Amino acid sequence: MNDSKVTVIGVLFLILCLGLVGGIWYLDGQLRELRGQRDRSEQERVDFERDRSNLQAQIRVFNESFEILGRHNVRAAQNELEFQNQVQHVIDPHIRDGNIAMISMRQGPVTAGRATLIMTLRGDYYTFMNILAAWRNVGVTVRVSALSMMASRTPQVRGEIQTDVTLEAIIAAN
Repeated sequence: MNDSKVTVIGVLFLILCLGLVGGIWYLDGQLRELRGQRDRSEQERVDFERDRSNLQAQIRVFNESFEILGRHNVRAAQNELEFQNQVQHVIDPHIRDGNIAMISMRQGPVTAGRATLIMTLRGDYYTFMNILAAWRNVGVTVRVSALSMMASRTPQVRGEIQTDVTLEAIIAAN
């Protein structure tokens, strides 16, 4: 073979090798990019699966809560006076015993079908907790819509609190 043919074949072989190396380099870059996309897609799938699982758990909790709430009966008061009497009936024995002092009691805003009672009480913390518990069992459904407790400003009296409490009840339609 002649030198020019060998040179041409050598140059062609070199071009072929460079083309193969370039192709490998290009395809390797494409493969890395595809792997990165696959990893991101897998992470998104895992995130979506976790979010779906969390959402299903929340739906289950809501359904169970609504089922429990559905078993409870709401006992509406006939009027605002019945609501106030039911609340006062729980407090009166504690006032007579001297454990609680009523600072104020006033009617709050009355909206359609709902009455509000705003009170300020002063006395023993545990007695007030017992009053809160007793309001759950009165003849009407009572909701505590606002509650504020402050320790007594008198340092000699330990365990005494002043409480501002707002109660609401549903009033039956006349």
